[in-house]
Formats: sequence, structure tokens, C-alpha cells
Amino acid sequence: MRVACKLGGLMLMAFGFAFSQHAMANEPKKGGTLVMATSAQVQGFDAITIRGASRETTIAGALIFSNFFTRNEKGEPVPELAESVVPSENGTIWRLKLRPGLKFSNGAPFTAADVVAHFKDRILDPTRNQAFAGSLGSLKEVVAIDDMTLEFRLSAPWAAFPALLSADNYLFWIMPANHVAASGEDVSRRPIGAGPYVMSEWKQDDSITFVKNPHFWNPKAQHLDKIVIRFLPDPMARFTAVKTGDIDIFYEPLGKQVNEARADKKLKVVEYNGTGAYTANINTAVAPLDDVRVRRALAHAIDRKVELRVAFDNVGQIAESFWGPGSPWNCPDVGYPEYNPEKAKALLKDYGKPVKITLQSQPTPTMTIPAQLYQSFWQKVGIETEIKNIQGGPSYIQPVVRGDYNIAWWEVADVPDPDFQVYQSFYSMSGGNFTKIKSPKLDAAIEAGRTSLDLAVRKKAYCDVAKEMAKEMPIMLRLQTIHFAITQPRVQNIPPMRRGVLRLNEVWVDAK
Repeated sequence: MRVACKLGGLMLMAFGFAFSQHAMANEPKKGGTLVMATSAQVQGFDAITIRGASRETTIAGALIFSNFFTRNEKGEPVPELAESVVPSENGTIWRLKLRPGLKFSNGAPFTAADVVAHFKDRILDPTRNQAFAGSLGSLKEVVAIDDMTLEFRLSAPWAAFPALLSADNYLFWIMPANHVAASGEDVSRRPIGAGPYVMSEWKQDDSITFVKNPHFWNPKAQHLDKIVIRFLPDPMARFTAVKTGDIDIFYEPLGKQVNEARADKKLKVVEYNGTGAYTANINTAVAPLDDVRVRRALAHAIDRKVELRVAFDNVGQIAESFWGPGSPWNCPDVGYPEYNPEKAKALLKDYGKPVKITLQSQPTPTMTIPAQLYQSFWQKVGIETEIKNIQGGPSYIQPVVRGDYNIAWWEVADVPDPDFQVYQSFYSMSGGNFTKIKSPKLDAAIEAGRTSLDLAVRKKAYCDVAKEMAKEMPIMLRLQTIHFAITQPRVQNIPPMRRGVLRLNEVWVDAK
């Protein structure tokens, strides 16, 4: 049965049984090999050493590690490694029951002790250099009640906590404690999880191959015999490969490729509109970007309608806040700076100094074309811009993590609760606050949305967040999150690509 616990107006669901994840028109086919090409390489599989997993890394990790819960097409949580999670009356303790009989891919039992060791000795260890542990916010400790029962104990109520258990979050990539200890630094390339697949081969700069985990708890959900993720940085090469049948899935194509594929009867296009946004991070701790006049001038100078048309072939929707019109958290009229070059010039005149900045981009069309557009827009209002191209993956992420950048293309992720979008990234004391924004009003709104269990209070709080963000401008909004996959006709059951993660274990293929 399903148990609902109402806390202060917020409905928190605890599930006591599993049901199908997706409504499928046909029964899944068993067997076959699926090949997908990505633009960036996989970073590794150790949550401690990965300070910000790329989308490609998360896609690969979702094959090796399972979540406690997943979500169906309606966004409802569905039991996976856990059978249920139930809150205490005040919402500070969440008791989770593991599914019986779970095993890691090496055959070792998956127990509450492994979960506790993962958090106590690694994720929650204050000596670890892991800024992204901020994702876990007020999580104080994890305690094993017995082999199959855990308690997640919080320092304060955290409304978003149950949603975290179903997010594709690498902080929940749990491995056997003895394997972690024995592997040392090599554990990132020697993952052992409790997910549906295991890594059988990793060819550096080329591909990673996965085969079925023989100890997975749900063999019926293992549709494919083999999954291969290939590294092809050139989007034109990926498009050619899917058209010729060399790959089955071309993920994250260009807008013009989406339009071309839609007209090609030999290809399929799958689309998912998320709740996040494509952005440009602004380092507010360095001059001249430490002055809000300069940050607002940058935004006023950009004609985003031109960006949508020229860079994305009108595929997408301009973002006005983090959350699009389809999101229950959407807040209209937040006051985001409109396109107004004259206002940009006036702000820069008031600032009174020359403005020179660097824009961190990547050597791909989806990045370089917008970068050149922004450079030209800013030049028209008197801002000198250097474009710095860095290959995607760790090399791109690390300068932002270190604070060694001015402006960088970034993204507010499509995740199940807005707390995950704003607390880690914009709360002043968060290790993941790469914009270095410090705003008491923003902090207060973020805290209100995080700690209240009243839905109406949370919605107002996140509207306040959006309005304060539009005022302080630690980021520039570009387009609402949208994800595409171009596939061969034989590819079936592409699931919702939440957070840009394509869960390949849910896909199956018809025979060629």
C-alpha cells in the first residue's frame, strides 16, 4: 500500500511496494547491444574525487549504481533499492527500509552498514575535500537500525530530502566499504555498485562498455545485453554516426540537427523539457564583476531572441526564471533584465571604468556560436571580451570550482526540488557557490524554502529567490532546459531525460 504523511501542508509520500516505471506500448524486448555517443568523456565513479559530475559521467554511473527510489513518467517516486521511507513527526528523521536480498555486482550483500560507511567515512567526513557534500545540506548522520533499516538524521527539517533519494546524484554512488579501502585512489576506475550493469571495459578517449550485473535484484529490468558509451566530441560526427547506424543514440544534438532529424523518416527525435535553465555563471568575487552594475549591464546587452534564432535554430524557449511555465515552482515577472543596450551603456558609464572580461566556453558549436554572439553584443556597449575555449569535462569544470574564471557557460540542473537548484549553488556558505554571491536576502529566502514544510511558504520563498537573483545577477539566464535524443527507429522506451540524464538501463531495442 501507499502511506502518505502530511507535514505542515507538504505531502510526503512513503511507498511500500513497487510498480512499473513507464507505461510501455509494447512488451520490452530482451537482448542486443545499444551504442550511444557523447561529447565529453566520463570522469570516473568516486564521489569524493569528482567535484561536480558531468552529465556523461552521471549517465554512465546510473548504470552501475541504483538510486533508493526512481521516478515514473509522472514524476512520482518508485521503490528501487529501498522499499519505503517514512518521516518522523517533526520531519528531522527519515527511516528507510532496504529491499531484501540486495547484492553488489561482486556478489557481496548490500546492507545498511555499507550505506552508513559510505556517508560516515566518506561523504560526511569533514576532512574530505568534497565541496559537493553541500548537496546533503542538513544531513547530520546516517545510522543503521538493523541490516535492512537506516535512519537519515537531520539537524533541521529539510523539505526536499525525500526527493533527493530519487535524484541521479553521484553522492549516492555506494560501493562496498572493503572494496573502497582496498582500491585506494583507483576506486574511481574500479566501480562496484548495486545497479543493473557493470563496467566490462574502459578504453581511454574512446569508449566504456557495460554488461549485465549478474547479481542485480530485478533481472526483468535488464533489457539490453550490452551498452556502449562512445566518446565523439564532434556533433557532426555523432550526427553522421546515427544516420549511418554506427550508433543508436545521438544525445544532445544541435538545434539544426534536431530540425533535420524531424524531417528524416529514418530517424526518431525524443524531446524532454526540464525545469532548469542554461545559464552563464558570473564570478562575483572578482573585479569588475564584483559590481552589480557591471553584471546587470552584461544582461541588458544580450538579445536572447537573436541567440535563440542564430545559435539554436529557434529550438527552445527563452528563460525568465529557473523554472519554466510547466513547473509548479514557476514564478512569472521576476524582473530579469530585459534587452536594452542603452541601459547597459548607462550602467557602465555610472561604473566609470573600462570593463574587460573573459568568457569560458567550449570548442563546440553549441558553445562557440553563443560565445561569439555574446562577445559582439558586449562589444557594442563597450565591453571587451576574450573567449577562452576549454574542452568539456574535468578541464572545463575545475576552473569554475577553483574560482579561476570570469564568466562560464553553466546550467541550473533539472532536478525534482528547487532546493537542489539553489542551496548548493547560491547559498553564501555553500562550497558549491561558484558564483561567490553573498546576499543576506537571498540566503534568507533559500533557508525559508529549505526548512519549511508548508508548500505555500516554499513557493513564496522560491519566488523571492528568483526575484533576488534577477536583482543581484550572479548568473545570466539563457534558455529553459531542454534535452533531445536522435535515435535509430529500433530504439524504444527512452525515459524522461530529467537533469539531462538518459537512463539507458530502461531502454530496449527491436531486432535490426
